[in-house]
Amino acid sequence: MLAGIRERLAHDPDEERAVAADELRRLARHRVSLLVVDPPPGRQPEPPAPRVSQESNDYGRPDSPSVAV
Repeated sequence: MLAGIRERLAHDPDEERAVAADELRRLARHRVSLLVVDPPPGRQPEPPAPRVSQESNDYGRPDSPSVAV
């Protein structure tokens, strides 16, 4: 572990940014994959919103002041 730290200390700033960015990408990808496969309790995905017919009287909005003629 110390060898890895010493190696990272020898990096120039641009090389270290690239290494750190790669590690952060891998970490984020792993966390997202865990959420997609098995979301934590109480954080289930919301069902999609109902589709509204184009022929509805309120033009697809429940708060529309428009009245069908």
